[in-house]
Amino acid sequence: EEHKWIEELGGMNLFFVFDDGRLVTPPLTGTILPGITRNSLITLAREEGLEVSEERYSLQQWRDDATSGKLVESFACGTAAVVTPVGRVAGHDGEFTIGSGGPGQLTQKLRERLVGIQRGTVADRHGWVVKIG
Repeated sequence: EEHKWIEELGGMNLFFVFDDGRLVTPPLTGTILPGITRNSLITLAREEGLEVSEERYSLQQWRDDATSGKLVESFACGTAAVVTPVGRVAGHDGEFTIGSGGPGQLTQKLRERLVGIQRGTVADRHGWVVKIG
């Protein structure tokens, strides 16, 4: 099972968006960071009515789901990058494209909402932003 499960990407948490509207992220098993951005995106996605689950997800599943079209978007998130689309995955055993290869609609929507909250252009109903001074 070594190197089978996808957990994070360059220190960022990962999300997978499926054609049935589900949003999946790897579970917190103690080997990946319990990111604040990750938690915020889970909250925002649920507010949009999406089913969000934490599931183990393998590299082979990622490849198969992207190839079949079942997986329509992938994105990574973190404090510095906020939300970063993952449109293509390349490795020693080949490469595959997720969706159109560019940022998907949900990726863009979640990014815009989160950045809007951070910048004060979208209402912060969660108390995430604290004014200093």
